[in-house]
Amino acid sequence: MSSQIRSIPEVPSGLVEAATRGTLVPFIGAGVSNIAGCPRWSEFADRALDSLVKSGALSAAQRSQLSTLSARVKLSVAKLTAERKGVEIDYRGILHPSKEWSSHPNGRRIYSHISALSSKFVTTNYDDWLDIALPTADLDIGDGRDRASESKRPEQRRTKLHLPSEITADNFLLSPQTVVHLHGALLDPSGMVLSTSDYIKRYANDRLRGDEEEEENRVLRFLEFLFREKTVLFLGYGLEELEILEYVIMKARATAGRQAKVARHYLLQGFFSFESEIFLSLKEYFLHECGIELVPFSRDEKDWAQLIDVLEAFAKALPVNNEMIVQELAEMEALARG
Repeated sequence: MSSQIRSIPEVPSGLVEAATRGTLVPFIGAGVSNIAGCPRWSEFADRALDSLVKSGALSAAQRSQLSTLSARVKLSVAKLTAERKGVEIDYRGILHPSKEWSSHPNGRRIYSHISALSSKFVTTNYDDWLDIALPTADLDIGDGRDRASESKRPEQRRTKLHLPSEITADNFLLSPQTVVHLHGALLDPSGMVLSTSDYIKRYANDRLRGDEEEEENRVLRFLEFLFREKTVLFLGYGLEELEILEYVIMKARATAGRQAKVARHYLLQGFFSFESEIFLSLKEYFLHECGIELVPFSRDEKDWAQLIDVLEAFAKALPVNNEMIVQELAEMEALARG
């Protein structure tokens, strides 16, 4: 097993096939939004606690005692403290500190490259970046066509699914541009998955047992559909966020059960050169335990900002999504199945 970590990794053939068929779904984590000016997961938790200190809901001494806890525990404490003290945490101000946040140059670059990969997206982020379908950046496709001339369009809003009741496969597929916020969104702070109890509730067993009326957990059913029918490309999950990603994947796999088809999914992950052994261990773990192929890129020169160049290269290499071709492929497969 090779431990080579390149600045621009080779695009896996499975991603090319998925893009051709229109089944590729980018799954976005906090690392992508961090490049766009938003705080990382751990920073987000710290800023939530800091805002409580500023409002007087938490003392500096209490804040110091919480400093060594995990990000999820910090957010649990922040949410419970805010509710108990009757104060509100300005999550929007934490995630989008500038009113001109959508003009962030690196943000526009990376999200325009992501827009070139698909028209359907899933995220565990709360921020608004994916809600905007940014015009595709100028890219030389290499076959004589100009992606810019085909894909330049006015900025538009994607259909945003963030309530558990609306996160379904049908809703996901219905709109030509869709983003699913698995853990809620800024427009509804009360529905954001922040505390440990929020996670447990969001990913609770999918049916009530006994004499109670059966009630479907739509989020789990959606994830089952996603991992069964689509090829997922995970982006922006650093080592500190993998706990969240693992939780989501494991819950979906448990719900799907043994009858689920095995789809091929990918995790684009940055490493420094000295982390080659960590890469090999994680590669084996994600492949065998999660059914995900780890695709590494080097952080040696640009750190996480290297992801912008990687996604630009992927956007150039992957075929432009043509809805008519995708529909023809689907019809041919349906005929083949009889």
